[in-house]
Amino acid sequence: MFKNVRGIFLIILWSTLNAVNSLQAQTVLPGIPFQMQARDRFNQSVRQQTIHVLSEIFFSRDTQLLYAEEQILITDEQGVFQFTLGKGDYAGGIFNSLYKIPWEKLDFRIRFQIAVPPQPPITAWNYQQNWVDLGTVPVGIVPYALYALQTDGSPTIKSKGRSGFLRAADSAIIKLDIPLEIDDGIAVTLEADRLPLSSPSYFIYRDLFRNQLLIFFTAPYTGFITWLIIN
Repeated sequence: MFKNVRGIFLIILWSTLNAVNSLQAQTVLPGIPFQMQARDRFNQSVRQQTIHVLSEIFFSRDTQLLYAEEQILITDEQGVFQFTLGKGDYAGGIFNSLYKIPWEKLDFRIRFQIAVPPQPPITAWNYQQNWVDLGTVPVGIVPYALYALQTDGSPTIKSKGRSGFLRAADSAIIKLDIPLEIDDGIAVTLEADRLPLSSPSYFIYRDLFRNQLLIFFTAPYTGFITWLIIN
């Protein structure tokens, strides 16, 4: 019998700043990094196993598939796996590359599905017929390194940083040393301090008068905040 997998996943921006810097150096094409944990139907981690991962991108309010790709990965001893969206094999959608998506539209969602080969192997088992939906996450900000590929010139980083440790916080304030403008691009990511740990949704308020960002969480949040502001 093989495992039906459901996912508990965290999106952790561990290399956004590096992606932008890599873009500016013109060495490699950036992608969107993710870290997730897979669990079976008994809530047990799928540990040290080969898995197939399908990532699909849609506009938030549309069912038209924009881009999809597949990757083959291996979970670690905790059932965690990491990958970079944009480095897999094209699997469908109206755009045949992650870098051709109109990122300036701002409002996207990404759905993740996973298939785990049965152990022991089953004859004629087809991973494409055994996808299990891990869930969908919103992408409410532009992946700026990708957007810069579609524009003339590279973005300029106005501010970047990491907060101190937050414990059961309802909100957070990021005070800025440089003037915040209405058309600045803002990326804020919740960085968990351990796994597994689910993160709440959040909302950003751009306080131009006080030159700061206010982050409001939909549930008490424990961890760190990483931010990036680009003009």
